[in-house]
Amino acid sequence: MKLKIEIDSSLPEEVILRAPEINDTVRRVRQALDGALQLTGEIAVRCGGEELFLPYSAIYFFEVENDRVYANTANDAFICNLRLAELAELLPRAFARASKSCIVNTAKIRSLKRSPTGVCETGFSDSEKKIYISRMYYRAVRDIIEETRLSK
Repeated sequence: MKLKIEIDSSLPEEVILRAPEINDTVRRVRQALDGALQLTGEIAVRCGGEELFLPYSAIYFFEVENDRVYANTANDAFICNLRLAELAELLPRAFARASKSCIVNTAKIRSLKRSPTGVCETGFSDSEKKIYISRMYYRAVRDIIEETRLSK
C-alpha cells in the first residue's frame, strides 16, 4: 500500500482510500482514520449549574451511577445528559464498552490486570481511578487497544 498526499487549497479536506478490495489492512487504516478524525470532538457535560465542553481526549471513562451517566476525567466526574447507548453510537473507535454500565477510553488505559474469575482491573495514565472490565467485553477492549496502538 502506498500513501499519497496532495495539497490543494481550492479543494475541501477529504481522505480517499482506494483499494482493489476490502481486506484487513484497509479496515485497519479506515478505523485508524475514523478514530483520528473523531477524537478531536467535544461533549457537553454539567458541573453544578454550569455547562462545560470536554474534549474526548480528556475523558477516561463514562459510568452509570444512580441512573445518571458520569464522564470521568483524571480527577473529576461530570454529569452527562446522554444515555450510555447514545454515547456508544457517538464516541470514536477508541472508546469501548467495558461493562453494561461503563464505556472506557482505551487510549487512556495504562494497565490491565486479569483475575482468575475473568474480571479485569484497569489502571489509567495519570490517574488513580480504576474500573473493571467484565469478561464479556474484555476481548473487544483488548482488540481496540492493539488496533489503535499499532496504527500509531
